Amino acid sequence: MLNYTICFIKKDKEILLLNRNKKPNMGMWNGVGGKIEGSESHLESIIRETYEETGIILNNPLYVGNVVWKSNNGDGGMYVYLSEIPDRSDVQTPLSTLEGILDWKNIDWILDFENKGVVSNIKHYLPKVLNGEIDLIHQFVYKDGLILEYSTTKFNEYSISESFQQL
Repeated sequence: MLNYTICFIKKDKEILLLNRNKKPNMGMWNGVGGKIEGSESHLESIIRETYEETGIILNNPLYVGNVVWKSNNGDGGMYVYLSEIPDRSDVQTPLSTLEGILDWKNIDWILDFENKGVVSNIKHYLPKVLNGEIDLIHQFVYKDGLILEYSTTKFNEYSISESFQQL
């Protein structure tokens, strides 16, 4: 079981991102989410975390895959969700919260590899998620915070523990 969740809330050509006040990724734009608590399922966690961080109650977030990483600073992983909300949804941004600053960002801006303000791995896996390539395990290898390798594996019967062994 992975320890974290992340959700990308999409409205038309924008995604609601959080510029985090806390580590990890302090000062970087990222999806919303966080640590799975106690006996929560990852679905329960993302619904709770999204509400705590944005005030949005997710009705049917789509589970799209996992992101796992190996690093000289520690290994980990997260369950990835995508949720589309109607244009009529009115989340006024920018909005300062305890977690950081929420703001709607254009997808092209988020995915631009020259953009150093967005968590770096998002530019690799989010395009696949947005293109409907779901049920993937996105595998990253880092050294000192820099991505050395990125690969994907189709879910089916492939387990998370096996994905770490392959890295």
